[in-house]
Parts: sequence; C-alpha cells; structure tokens
Amino acid sequence: MKVLLSLFFAFAMTVVSGAMAQDKITLGLSVDQLFESRVGVNNAIKAEAQQRGYELVELVADGDAQTQNQQIQSLITQGVDAILVCAVDQNTIERALIAAERAGIPVVAYDRDLPNSRVVAAFVGPDSLSDGRLAGAYTAEQLKDVAGEKVIVELIGALNDQNGIDRSKGFREELADLENVKLVEVPTDWDSARALSGAQNAFQANPEVHAVYAATDTHIPSVETVLTDLGKLAKVGEEGHVVITGVNGSNDGYQAVLNGTADGIVVMDLSATGQTAVDLATRLMNGESVDRVNVISGNFYTTDDIEANKATIWGAK
Repeated sequence: MKVLLSLFFAFAMTVVSGAMAQDKITLGLSVDQLFESRVGVNNAIKAEAQQRGYELVELVADGDAQTQNQQIQSLITQGVDAILVCAVDQNTIERALIAAERAGIPVVAYDRDLPNSRVVAAFVGPDSLSDGRLAGAYTAEQLKDVAGEKVIVELIGALNDQNGIDRSKGFREELADLENVKLVEVPTDWDSARALSGAQNAFQANPEVHAVYAATDTHIPSVETVLTDLGKLAKVGEEGHVVITGVNGSNDGYQAVLNGTADGIVVMDLSATGQTAVDLATRLMNGESVDRVNVISGNFYTTDDIEANKATIWGAK
C-alpha cells in the first residue's frame, strides 16, 4: 500500500509540474536593432516580465526587415503567448504579424507605431507629436523677435518611422505662426554621419542659421562640430547663439544642454514605455479590451532645470 501511495503521489506531482510548465507565459520580443534608448526600453520590458514571472525570448534583427520577418515567424513556431515588436519596416513584417494573429498570438507594437497594420492590437510609445511641439514651441518663442528671414535647420529622422514623421509634424505645427521662416530640411535616417554631412551642407548654403532642431538629440554633437568648425559655437545667452533643441534624452543631449551649447531637449520615459508594453500584452492575453494607441509624453528640460532633473533623464551620466 505504501508503495502504491508513493507511486500515486509521484505521478500527481509530475502532472502538476507539467501543468505549471504549460501555464508558464512566454513573451516574444522582436527588436529592430540595439542602440542606447532601445536597450533602455527593452530592459524595462525584461524587468516587468520578470516581476510578473514571465519568460521572454528576445530576437534582434540588426536593422534588417527580412530578418525580423523570419524571427517573428520563429517566435510563432516557438509558441509564445504574445509578441512585443519594434519594427524595422511595417510593410515587410505585416505578413508575419498576420500569421501571429491567425495563431491566436496578440501583438503589441512598442516605441514605433504601425498605424497601417490591421493586426497590431495596441501600441505604446512616445507621444512624438507632442514631443515635436514642445521643441517647436520653444524655438518659435526664441525667434519671434528676430527681424527678417528666420532660418531653421531640421535634422529629420527616418521618414519610414512614425516617430520621425510625427516629431517633424509636431515641430512644424508650432512654427506655423512664426513669420518669414525658411526651413532647411536635412534627412538623416537616424544616421549620425548623415546628420554631420547634412548639417555641414546646410550651414554652408545658409550662413545665417538661427535655430537647429534634431529629431534625435544624439545628432546634437554633429551640430556642435559644425558650429565649432565655423567659429560660431556660442552658449545660450551669448551673442550669436544658435538655438538648438532635440528629442530623446540621451547623454549627448543632456551634456549639450548642461554645458549650455544646446537650449533644451525633450526626454522620453523609457521605463513607462516598457512597463506599459508588458501590461498591454498581459491584458490582451487575458481577453481584455485595451486602447489601440497609448502614448507617453516627454518632458522638456532647458539649461535652467536640466541638472535638477538629472535623475529622470534616462541617458544622463
């Protein structure tokens, strides 16, 4: 009898352990590429997933849309319970996302929205329109009393990236009431080398630039380099100062504002983005309804208050 009871309990424990293993939730994390701010969001996702007892499979596409498409297919094959995706290119991965939907796997886009996707159940990321407006409003205020033509150089992010599109749109909306503006567009595709060469060309063609807006503040050092080479790098409040703003919250932006060569940056909340992404996935897995778009506004810090808010700036060192 004791032997039979022992066998029974051993069998029961095996069944329970198997059920617990089957109940373990696994999130698939499909990442476009790794750079400082993306790593920050991903770390927040991992921390939140760990706190909830989830497992996580992370696959990085290294900027290759076809690779990401294949990696999403792999996550589906592995049977993940939900997919969090930051896309390289929406059009390339839509077919894989449709396959996820057919497999009953909810998809959450994070950091970069996929507004034309018919599959993505929810998006969480920066309020890029608002972020652009914050920088634009500051720039417009600083230039309102400048006589004559006002030359503004805009270092534009990738135009196949909703963040790049919205940051530009928001910035320009705030310039609408500013008279006699010449906006010089410099496409960068988020590439620092292109930002540097583009800024050099823009300043050579327009000797009297009054302001620069960088869609990512990691490009502010390129602007500083150009101004230094031209002998025109002046701090906020000094004669000849060029108004410089940007969006992100990197150490490049933080140091530029702290040193006074840049006026201000909009800082994204990476922790809130990562935590919300996991929460949205959880609610979708539970069959709950969620808002399609969930945006988190950034905070604009200038030379007056950036040091006091260092603890809230993800890239500050």
